[in-house]
Amino acid sequence: MVQENGRKILDVTHISSRGTSYRITLPKKVAAQLNLSSEDDIIIFYQEDMGRITLEKLKH
Repeated sequence: MVQENGRKILDVTHISSRGTSYRITLPKKVAAQLNLSSEDDIIIFYQEDMGRITLEKLKH
């Protein structure tokens, strides 16, 4: 996909609201890059310097 500020856009997704939470659909391309399976993997959200949020698969 198109490059933005020196970063490659891997995919985009939609967010929906459900009660007091939000649901994010994780695209298959992103799941593959994170090596996720449907077998109870956990994703961690980190807040880094300058407010950037990143996510990683929890290693267990």
